[in-house]
Amino acid sequence: MAAFLLGTFFAAMAAAGYVIELVFGGLGLIPGRASAKVPDQGVSWDYTTWLNIVFLSLAAILVAWFARTGGLPMLRMMGGAPGQSDGHEHHAMRDMTEGGEGSALPGPTA
Repeated sequence: MAAFLLGTFFAAMAAAGYVIELVFGGLGLIPGRASAKVPDQGVSWDYTTWLNIVFLSLAAILVAWFARTGGLPMLRMMGGAPGQSDGHEHHAMRDMTEGGEGSALPGPTA
């Protein structure tokens, strides 16, 4: 199923790319090579560089804080990925459909 989805998405993207190329070429919206400019500036230390450094530092601080305040054991306690079973049964849906405790449906009372 995954291979089918991969193939379908790839074919759709490739077809969309060709359609866009044909439409833009037909309307004359593709610039010529003579007007193209290749940037040769390289890496520069401007305000975006400093903002990246500030927010990477903030992210590192938040991750360290999360780890120091017990975040990792909390994640382990919550369980793994959806679909993994750790032996606990989840009764919420069954209780609601069978009229169990906390249900909105009328059911037998003991």
